[in-house]
Amino acid sequence: MGHTEREIQIMKEYIESTDTDVRDFVDSVLSGKDKLNYVTVAFISTKAAKRIYELTGKTTYGNRVILDISAVKHIEKRHGSEGNQDHSMSNPDDIARIGYVIMNFDEISWDGETSLNHIDENGKPAPKIQFSKKIDGTIYVVQTVSACKSKKNYIVTAYIKKKQTSNP
Repeated sequence: MGHTEREIQIMKEYIESTDTDVRDFVDSVLSGKDKLNYVTVAFISTKAAKRIYELTGKTTYGNRVILDISAVKHIEKRHGSEGNQDHSMSNPDDIARIGYVIMNFDEISWDGETSLNHIDENGKPAPKIQFSKKIDGTIYVVQTVSACKSKKNYIVTAYIKKKQTSNP
């Protein structure tokens, strides 16, 4: 089964959205030559902030979304070319496209899970929300909702679930 014109356009936008600064950061982390602690991949839009507030009660409009060293290492360990869960993020360009997913999401969801590594404005574990975008399959980006004075949300992980094909 082929793709619609809109699906082809979304796939093209996704491919073209590779952020070279993020890609350089990922390459430096994976090669052990990282000089920065993190890179900004996106900012929380009005639409995203409204949905996050509905889900968590947290105000996040304009928050910076951060990809740090530990997130890159986690994504590589779980979903990279040698991933122990899958290999869906073996192409570092997919990590460098996380910002596209956040800025062009189809859905944001929260299953009540919180982060062990990040806290909210009350000093409690921060909610972990999931952005998803259908490309050719669906890409998921999980981030914390810190809502702290720093106005930073942190990427936890990202992975792709392949499009399910049905056999006739």
